[in-house]
Amino acid sequence: MSLEVPLDRRRRRTHTAVLDAAERLFSRHGYRRTTIEALADEADVAVSSVYSNFAGGKADVYAALAWRIAERHAEKMRRGSGGVMTHFDKYVEFHLDNPLAVRMLSLHDVASEDSENVVKARAQIGAVLDGVVHSVTAAIASSDCDTDPRALVLYVWASINGMFSLRQRGVVDDATLRQMLAIARGDLGSHFGSAGS
Repeated sequence: MSLEVPLDRRRRRTHTAVLDAAERLFSRHGYRRTTIEALADEADVAVSSVYSNFAGGKADVYAALAWRIAERHAEKMRRGSGGVMTHFDKYVEFHLDNPLAVRMLSLHDVASEDSENVVKARAQIGAVLDGVVHSVTAAIASSDCDTDPRALVLYVWASINGMFSLRQRGVVDDATLRQMLAIARGDLGSHFGSAGS
């Protein structure tokens, strides 16, 4: 089984419905409290259809959803051009639109022994995220930056991920998150001359 969307129209519809259902249920109840039966019910498909598309069960659903989120993330970061602040804003916007992203992209809830697709997803997601870091670093490398661009991109990325993780855990509310993001944006801007904005 591949992490990719099936080519067959009927299988693709089921695959997409299950992943959409998983995204809603994992957001509401978490991975561990979501059952295959609940996924099937939410997707309006038979349990056997879930297993037909995701032979490894819930771990395969998780891996495929994580891969879909990684692809969305890379696409969002590739769209358009702009300076460092545009990249910052796109990254934040992606995480606002995809509250599960930090947890899913790290494959936090599954282990490699859960499914061979988890191993595959881990490798593919790592490559895609590395590509995002590389492209953002390349886009800002010619800017008037006072530090190593890759280190700065990774620092800001880790900071934003941490903020969204705190929000997901309920440690910070939306108002505090906005304040923290404004601080990070200001800090990032302080490393560039006018060419970086």
